[in-house]
Amino acid sequence: MLSHTVYSRSNLYLNQHLVQLQGASASIFIHYWGAKPQHKGNSPHAHTFFEICYVVQGEGVYFSNGVTYPLRAGTLYCSKPESRHYIQSDEGMLLLFFALEPVASECGEAFMRDFHQLCAYPHLFIPNAEQTAPALIWHALLIQAAEPEIRYKESIEQLAYSLVMSCINLFLHHCISGDTVSSTAISELQGTLKRAKEYIQTHLTNKIALSDVAQSLHLSERQLSRLMAEELGQSFPSVVKTERVKRAAYLLGYTDIPLKQIAEDTGFESIHYFTQVFTKEMGTPPSSFRKKGLNPESVDALIHKYLEQVATRYQKNKLEPSSEICDSSAHISFD
Repeated sequence: MLSHTVYSRSNLYLNQHLVQLQGASASIFIHYWGAKPQHKGNSPHAHTFFEICYVVQGEGVYFSNGVTYPLRAGTLYCSKPESRHYIQSDEGMLLLFFALEPVASECGEAFMRDFHQLCAYPHLFIPNAEQTAPALIWHALLIQAAEPEIRYKESIEQLAYSLVMSCINLFLHHCISGDTVSSTAISELQGTLKRAKEYIQTHLTNKIALSDVAQSLHLSERQLSRLMAEELGQSFPSVVKTERVKRAAYLLGYTDIPLKQIAEDTGFESIHYFTQVFTKEMGTPPSSFRKKGLNPESVDALIHKYLEQVATRYQKNKLEPSSEICDSSAHISFD
């Protein structure tokens, strides 16, 4: 087991510098990296992305879609998109995790085919994974990312990409070897709105204009704006604001990154404005949100509640779209 300093330093570096991983087979967007000691559990929740976890120390229980799995040191498991899950631990566990989502438009067909297979398979759970490639690569990645002076950034990027691909490969080999998955069971993680969100997620640090997103999708600004209004009930600025607030919440809950850096990394023009927007959206200031994340009650539940509120709020707009929703082509710096 590594020292607390290694976990803290590597966590900081990975979340600041490894948001998107690019390799020959795939492009992967990382929502967050995490290392949480004494993790005693969280409330039932679900993600829109994959979250891969590895138990370094301790014991607990993982509940997913009505199935109970025992957690102990060496367990590697994955929570799939929209899978309702939670964990419990009496003594607390040292848990490593990262959340990923493929950038479908930049991934090879073979990789997306494999990824869709994982979506279709019900159980992604591997006990006794201590000597597997993911566990060993993860260990090496944390050590390198915690170095006081990073001399070769590309070596860390390659390790991170190798970690992601080795996890996917291990789950495929261990969980679905010999299975045939029907095409009707495969979830299609593609589409115009999916690609629009991928663009937004990978450009959160910068100002984002509707024209830039539309051009990347070969659509007119009006087409994209109307599509978001009709399918999501949201204006373009609202969609981007939601993505900024969501990522800020994950960084607050799972990292030690200073508030000022989080504001910059998520595209807010100042820490004052970040605090103002975050407080209005989440109902609590960033500093208070971070303190809640230190409790056994997981910050995931708070973020999930926020996303549910956003969906409910804009469902009304979806039924009665306004002219404000359909006309959102200006450059924006905060959302």
